[in-house]
Amino acid sequence: MNYLIALSVPFLWGTSYAVIGLYLTDIPAPWLALLRALPAGLILLALKPKRCTLPKSQMLLISLGNIALFFPLLMCAIYLLPGSVAGTLGATFPLVMMLFNWLIYKVKPNAKSLICAIIGLAGVTMLLNPSVDVNPLGVIAAFSAISIMSITSIWMKRLVINDVLNVSAWQLITGGILMLPFAYLYSGPLELPTIDMLPGLVWLIGLNTAYGYWAWVRSLKLLGTETMGVFSLLNPLVAVLLGVYLMGEHLDALQNIAIVLIFSALLFSTPASTKMLRYLVGTCTQRRSKHSC
Repeated sequence: MNYLIALSVPFLWGTSYAVIGLYLTDIPAPWLALLRALPAGLILLALKPKRCTLPKSQMLLISLGNIALFFPLLMCAIYLLPGSVAGTLGATFPLVMMLFNWLIYKVKPNAKSLICAIIGLAGVTMLLNPSVDVNPLGVIAAFSAISIMSITSIWMKRLVINDVLNVSAWQLITGGILMLPFAYLYSGPLELPTIDMLPGLVWLIGLNTAYGYWAWVRSLKLLGTETMGVFSLLNPLVAVLLGVYLMGEHLDALQNIAIVLIFSALLFSTPASTKMLRYLVGTCTQRRSKHSC
């Protein structure tokens, strides 16, 4: 169950490109970032009304990194870059996270996770094939978003979090409040969303963000940064598959091979695959020993 919840996070976040493209392109990026965060936090807080259980300084820092800075940068990347390029850059997340974990906390990357991340990145690159002109500002925004969330996630993993729902709620609320002045100054007053936008907003606020951030904080504490980093490879895969089924796009033979690579990386990264490998190695060793006798 823990792994299913963890895998649901990148699956839901992978729907962001399609949902924004289909329903929400008329909302300015700063306001869309705020609308994604603040209502989702209020929904979670309503489920369990309680004061923030983390020290204010810690909550301010993780809200700034994971929400107030990450969301606007992510929205800018989505608006400025083709989905294929944004997806490929996003697939560097597990490698960037391992790098920062090594540089900041001197934690060398697990060989298995590193191999999975590299295989998955290769698969995503094959899948998306970003051979198009790119906006340099979009690339800077994407890498900045990835770097900020990587550092914040690594640090958050080391915090004492006893109430995941509470921390998720206040993180979204605090981040939304921090974004408010920027959204107003940059884009002016927010126009009321139309009826046509409601399906996209309900999905983005409810499942994508309220549930998604609760599941992210929970999974980060239970499974660690390396596992969640590798699982994030599911994000661009979902984005491409939704393009196929919702937008009429087609996959060629190379892209089908890429999907197999990505799923292989995801499966190989789980503890079940480690147990299977140990079993196979042990079986082979026993057979060799019997044969030599």
